[in-house]
Amino acid sequence: MDLNKSGSVEESIFTAKVSSIKSAYSAADSKIIVSHIGELDQNKVNSISSLVETQMEYLGVSKSAVKRIFNIVIETLQNICLHGEKDNNGYQMTYFIIGKIQNDFTIFSGNIITNLMAEKLNKRLNSIKSLSDTDLKKQYIEVLSNGELSAKGGAGLGFLTIALKSSNNIDFEFQMLNKEYSLFSLQSKVSG
Repeated sequence: MDLNKSGSVEESIFTAKVSSIKSAYSAADSKIIVSHIGELDQNKVNSISSLVETQMEYLGVSKSAVKRIFNIVIETLQNICLHGEKDNNGYQMTYFIIGKIQNDFTIFSGNIITNLMAEKLNKRLNSIKSLSDTDLKKQYIEVLSNGELSAKGGAGLGFLTIALKSSNNIDFEFQMLNKEYSLFSLQSKVSG
């Protein structure tokens, strides 16, 4: 499969998703704080993280909100790096955008995953969304203390961390691209 092919259905879906997010932040009381479209590696994760921190300080966001946003940013970017699929040419199609409306920040991300992973992730995220704050904290502590690592190095803490830091204000979507792959979109909100 070639996700990078000009004019492909996959690219059209990806582009439409990014355009939709950006147009939602075109009003006078809103703006895009950070935007990255394209491949993601550890160097870019570091650069984006630094940029987010700088932008938040520039905007005068409270230290507690900056900390929550920064934790979500790191977990989101690491998830994309570890679990984002690449096309047959080795290209990883991703987006990462932070938008601000008044004092609310929304972190958007998207990457390509297998349809099999989409099924598993859908169950996992629905399970997390259904938890109360108390149960979310309990599950986080439980996963943290069991210490088992997945094949890709994580213990399943990423989405729990994102849910905790955003007060479980997460939303997600899976758009099937073809019989093999889906676009996984995640958004989380933090009030500044």
